[in-house]
Amino acid sequence: MKIKKIVAVTIPIYKTVIEGSELISLSQCIKILGNYPIVFFAPKSLDTSYYESFCLNKIVFTVERFENVYFENIEGYNRLMLSVDFYKRFKQFKYILLYQLDAFVFRDDLTYWCNQNYAYLAAPIVDIDTPEHKDDGMKILENYRKLLDFINRLGFKRVGYKPIVNGGLSLRKVASFIVLLTLLQRKAELWKIYKYNEDGFFSYWFNVFFFFWRMPTISEALMFSWELQPRECFALNNKKLPLGCHAFEKYDFCFWQPFIEKEGYTL
Repeated sequence: MKIKKIVAVTIPIYKTVIEGSELISLSQCIKILGNYPIVFFAPKSLDTSYYESFCLNKIVFTVERFENVYFENIEGYNRLMLSVDFYKRFKQFKYILLYQLDAFVFRDDLTYWCNQNYAYLAAPIVDIDTPEHKDDGMKILENYRKLLDFINRLGFKRVGYKPIVNGGLSLRKVASFIVLLTLLQRKAELWKIYKYNEDGFFSYWFNVFFFFWRMPTISEALMFSWELQPRECFALNNKKLPLGCHAFEKYDFCFWQPFIEKEGYTL
């Protein structure tokens, strides 16, 4: 098996045993993306023997360990994702694919997306007024509009904010994340204090620095991943599935169920 080095598939784990949809998610990841380096990242105290046994004779994987506090709750996880030290662990790769175990992939387009050279690629928000994202999304948009007015007064042409937000299945350019978090260390610390989700930080600041880093359009991101409103995304993407999805049980499970069962799983 030839292992591709351009990107590592990174999977956060914190349970000694997984089952149900999480096991399906991991099984599909191995099936579709097993030719890439697989890296589990886990608390220092976690017994990973279950994962070692499950992956035996299927894939070669490694485990990166971090302090237990990062895996105790969502606030801890957000702090880890906003830490430059996390991304420095993966400096040997151009990209990491962050794959939480409520994600599901349908095909391997990963090398193609890495070659597009985006700083950050994730599921887009096709309707900012959805209840799940309205408050945070509107705050981000309000702040960005003020900045956009200033940018336009300087003579730069910028059409608008690209709401590429969801981090649960996301492609992250390692060098870009290291530079951004190094430059904006204090901003990242404030983000942690306010307990905002980490993906909003990267969506906002990569949009702000659009002249340094590439961000996909909504139509491009729709070919990569969906989270909210999958039926609307399906229509907007010409009734074609993306590479993968996130939170398939949480958002319109009835839509996702037949596609996942077609892959050979019982839900």
